[in-house]
Amino acid sequence: MLKNDIGINAGVIWRLLFDNGALSVRKIGELTGYHEKMIFLSLGWLAREDKISFFEKNDSIQIELKLAFPEIYY
Repeated sequence: MLKNDIGINAGVIWRLLFDNGALSVRKIGELTGYHEKMIFLSLGWLAREDKISFFEKNDSIQIELKLAFPEIYY
């Protein structure tokens, strides 16, 4: 498994989260066909880049994108 492959798969997962909103690891696996190991490696990549956040819902870990441009209220 190459570092480049992890980066490419992280991009696919990022796009999936962008299009669908928060998803569970299981749902990401269903939509991508990736093995759990690749999902976690890709999520680690995105987490290291501070592009995703994690939260718990119904005893399941959910992943969502962080806002690229924080909302500013005047």
